Parts: sequence; structure tokens; C-alpha cells
Amino acid sequence: MVKISQKQLEIITETAVRTALEHLEKQKQEDEKKKYDRRLRNIKLLLRNYRSLVIHCEKLREDFLKFEDTSIQDLDIETINVETIEAIKKSKSQSLAMIYFVRGKLEAYKHSCNSEEKKYLRVLEMMYLTDKKYTIKEIADIEHIDRTTVNRYLNRAISELPVIFFGVDAIKFER
Repeated sequence: MVKISQKQLEIITETAVRTALEHLEKQKQEDEKKKYDRRLRNIKLLLRNYRSLVIHCEKLREDFLKFEDTSIQDLDIETINVETIEAIKKSKSQSLAMIYFVRGKLEAYKHSCNSEEKKYLRVLEMMYLTDKKYTIKEIADIEHIDRTTVNRYLNRAISELPVIFFGVDAIKFER
């Protein structure tokens, strides 16, 4: 059996503790990066699906208007029940809430833009928010910029959104 002196035991313990703390710190930094990346991904996902959410809510409004003119006897009880109606109402509420959330945050972004940054906003709006879907080439032609610049403008605008959407939690602080 190997005997370890008190000094060797202290060195081993100190090294193990230091290594464990370094590993925990590295893990914490990776978790923060993943959290930030997830937020950025969620913003991009919301923007890409914004038009579809608006269409979804408009379609639901049309469906509800049809139901107003329909008597309860005319409904197919086998396919429509209270749970179905509640699920539709919940879906509409969540979709509407998300639309208003995105609109409010983008309005805040619009107000935070200086005159130079308005170009990023215009590109973002054409790409994701306007009724008409623009291609990157169409945006480049309208803005008189290169197609690669359209992507740079989009990335710049989107990179500004996490703090507006999520507040201080989206700020990456240096350690």
C-alpha cells in the first residue's frame, strides 16, 4: 500500500477542487451561451412564422363569424364538442398574444433605431412582417444594396432584438 503524506494529500485535494471549479465555470458559460442561442433561435422562429400566425388568427376570425350564424342543431356534435371549441379558443388566444408581443417588441425596436439603423428595420420588415413576401433579391433591389448586404442587415437587426424581447436576461456579461 502506498502512503501519502499530508502535504501530498493537500496538493491532490487542492488540484481536484480547482479542476472541479474550472469545469463547473466552463459548464456554466456553455449553459449561458446555449440559453442566448436559444433566445436568438426563438426570435428567428417567431419572425419566420409571423405571417402564418397572422393568417391563422384571421382564419379563426372568419371561422368564428361562420359559427355565429350557425345554430347549435346544425353543428355536427360528433366532430365538435366543448373541448374542441376550448382548444380553438386557447390556440387563438396564444396566437393573438404572440402577434401582439412581436408587434410591441418590434415597435420598441423601431423607436430605438437611429436614422442610420432604420435601413436594418426596413429590411427586417420586408423579409418577415409585411403582407407581401419579398425575396432577398427584391429587397436588395428596393434598398439598392447587394444581396449579401441584405443578409448582413437582417443579422444586424435580429442581433438587436434579444434584449428588447427578453430584457436583461439576454445580455451577455463579461466574467
